[in-house]
Formats: sequence, structure tokens, C-alpha cells
Amino acid sequence: MNTTLAQFLKIGLTVVTISAFLFFIGYNLVGSNTTTYSAKINGAQSNLPTGAGVSSNN
Repeated sequence: MNTTLAQFLKIGLTVVTISAFLFFIGYNLVGSNTTTYSAKINGAQSNLPTGAGVSSNN
């Protein structure tokens, strides 16, 4: 009984460790890509026309 429980806990700990490791990598990957994408969007937004002098009355 103790051997089965010990093996179960080893497998469980391994699964939790691998999951945490993959989550950490994914979180950092998404964070860096978000920063890059945000810089591109802000750069494109600064090149848009402001619409100054355009009347909204049709």
C-alpha cells in the first residue's frame, strides 16, 4: 500500500512540476509577444490621420 501511494505521489509531483514549468514558459512567451505587438500597434496608431478639419455634419 505504501509503495502504491509513494508511486502515485511521485507521478503527481512530476505532473505538477512539468505543468508549472510549461505554464511559466508560456506566460513569458505571451508576455514578450504582447509587448512587441503593443509597440507595433502604437506605432501604427501614431501614423493615422487625426481627422482635424473634417466636419462630422453630413
